[in-house]
Amino acid sequence: MANLTEKELSALEDLLSLEEANVKKYNMLTSHVQDTALQQKLQNISNTHQQHFNTLFNHLN
Repeated sequence: MANLTEKELSALEDLLSLEEANVKKYNMLTSHVQDTALQQKLQNISNTHQQHFNTLFNHLN
């Protein structure tokens, strides 16, 4: 992989922070919802954000 510029690294760090916050938010919402169908949807959203986080993180390695 080519070396990333400071601007690219900064953008990746910002995106990682946003994805991490989304994972935490949707996990929290999942734990507060009683409806199992809604819980599953929220968990799926959380999982998608976790996958985004992992993909972005892999660009740093």
